[in-house]
Amino acid sequence: MSELTCPEDCFALANAMADAARGIIRPHFRKRLAIDSKADSSPVTIADRETEATMRRMIETAFPTHGIRGEEFEAHQADAEWVWILDPIDGTKSFISG
Repeated sequence: MSELTCPEDCFALANAMADAARGIIRPHFRKRLAIDSKADSSPVTIADRETEATMRRMIETAFPTHGIRGEEFEAHQADAEWVWILDPIDGTKSFISG
């Protein structure tokens, strides 16, 4: 097993992603949104997709060898040693209803 080198940098990135997500999600809160249905019939909005896309770009820039699994897009390097799990808005139904 390789040396554990990610935690401090990973926490810093996670905090930066949370800050970025806030700026994307907040303008959509309690607004009329187009709601799409995913294959499993769960709802998804532009806020979900834009936030996950931003988080993915941030991860890929900071840690190009890390994998990503998310709710809205295909897995990326899912067999990597480090894999980020993204769920931009946990509770999209509640988010949609305000």
